[in-house]
Amino acid sequence: MVKRWPLLIILIIFIMLMGCWDRHDLEELAYIIAIGIDKSEDYGMKITYQIANPEASGVANGATDEAASDIITVNAPDFISARDMLVSFVSREANFTHMKVLVVSEEIARGEELVDYIKPAVREREFDRKITFIVCREKAADYLRKNDPTLETRPHKFFELMTDRWEETGLIPDSTLNEYLHRLEEDAGLFLATYSTAEKVETEKNGMEDEYTAGQIEKEGGNPVQTIGSAVIKEGKMIGTLTGEETRIALVLRPYIEVGTMVVTYDDPLAEGKHITARVYSEERTKISINTQQQNPIVDVEIPIILEILTITSHIDYIQDLEKQDLLKRHIKEKYLEVAGEFIKRTQQQFKADPFRWSLIARKNFLTLQEYWNYDWMNSYPNAQVNLDVKVQIREYGKQLRPPNIELIKD
Repeated sequence: MVKRWPLLIILIIFIMLMGCWDRHDLEELAYIIAIGIDKSEDYGMKITYQIANPEASGVANGATDEAASDIITVNAPDFISARDMLVSFVSREANFTHMKVLVVSEEIARGEELVDYIKPAVREREFDRKITFIVCREKAADYLRKNDPTLETRPHKFFELMTDRWEETGLIPDSTLNEYLHRLEEDAGLFLATYSTAEKVETEKNGMEDEYTAGQIEKEGGNPVQTIGSAVIKEGKMIGTLTGEETRIALVLRPYIEVGTMVVTYDDPLAEGKHITARVYSEERTKISINTQQQNPIVDVEIPIILEILTITSHIDYIQDLEKQDLLKRHIKEKYLEVAGEFIKRTQQQFKADPFRWSLIARKNFLTLQEYWNYDWMNSYPNAQVNLDVKVQIREYGKQLRPPNIELIKD
């Protein structure tokens, strides 16, 4: 009988654990998919919750008169305590487990209080630190209300698919709440946040596909929200913006691969006003070595560029003429050296910190963490000597062996 006591105790424990006391039905929960943070004129801050409507999004083909989500803005000390305020006008229990994005207005991002606004997220167990971190040009409440995806009836699916597309182009950084907090604690470089807006911004730019920031792209119809470029954040505070081109350069110069392929447009070196479009493959990491034996570090960077030519609008024969191939390679190399070199100087002179994660390479040179802190990479980087090199390899010139004979086609 004595030997059965352990089995009886285990059986009782299993019975106690099999209860459904914490079960919630779907219709009892309000799934928050996005949170926006704005300044408040009175106290605390304005918190905007976008709450999904599972009944509307679950109907086939979206055939329902119900809205796909409900957007509510309240004044509160922080967005955690604001959840309890929702009970005043939302019948369901607020739940953060399906949250996709955290949107912060540029007004707050450029202020000193951004860190204090974000800190409560660390203490909320339902918060996933991998949620996308977005800085919007306008107020976050206006941004969420103007966001109108035409192809997605489920707003959470829109944010999920968009982040996947961003990772495929390199025009937008992969910014998460976890990365923001990590850079803040690391205190060794810049954090690049996703930059987005629903407002139209007047610009004289009419260049390549990546020379824009959010709001500058000329378009008609569709969702008014544009997302391209980066918000530059240093020590928790926004200090500037980057175009899509500069964002790509920042990602390429990092010691690990962040973007698998990118479609890039170059000026044709032999035909003014014409361009060459190529697909750039990131099959090899950028080689980075840093000498920290002196106060001003010496950084040697080698960027491997592997190209597949997609379009030659001038119809110049680069395929069979080896001299023209060499000219094209030199032209692309010079373009990278010019753009990347200017951008590195901008980070040293204007931002005074690097967005390339080069601190990961530099700290390997020190035996102890204290030695690395004493070297102070943040303050050493602006005076660094950066030696940049680019290795260009053109793998393919498309499926055609030679450009078409235009005169023959006309006949």
